[in-house]
Amino acid sequence: MGVDPAVEAAPVPVHEAEPLGFAGLWDRHAARAMQLAGLLTGNALAAEDVVSEAFARVYAKWRHGGVEAFWPYLRTAIVNQVRGQARRRLSVQRWQGRQSQPSGFASPEAEVAERTALAAALDELPPAQRRALVLRYFEDLSEAETARLLGCGVGTVKSSTSRGLARLREVLAEERPDA
Repeated sequence: MGVDPAVEAAPVPVHEAEPLGFAGLWDRHAARAMQLAGLLTGNALAAEDVVSEAFARVYAKWRHGGVEAFWPYLRTAIVNQVRGQARRRLSVQRWQGRQSQPSGFASPEAEVAERTALAAALDELPPAQRRALVLRYFEDLSEAETARLLGCGVGTVKSSTSRGLARLREVLAEERPDA
């Protein structure tokens, strides 16, 4: 027996209001979440921790129907996790009296080498500038959306972005004076 052509032709809407199940939401958003967290933290292991914790926190709200737009909610949870980790790390660094720099990524391919150089340059930025640049340019958020996520003013986002871009240019020019 064949499938009724009317049923077969009917589009199956796939949006986050439908019951995908949390595993389906994980499948849909985990890669992007890891990419965002990796750029925000500069560390793959820290990114995994951030994404796991963010998904766990979002699950509690999702289970009770409190999440309408899943990706924006998850993105906010990721940014909050990164900010929380940064605050905790700063407290530890102050207590220990030293600072450590996150490591960059390494790869033999030329395309990945450029990303590696950019990741290393991002590592040189203060956390606020790094977060502003990643949210503005990687996530393509407006200044207002970025300010809302970071809990600061639009002017702070503008100055952090401007200073961050200037510093990135300096660092990249130091690494590759011929470029």
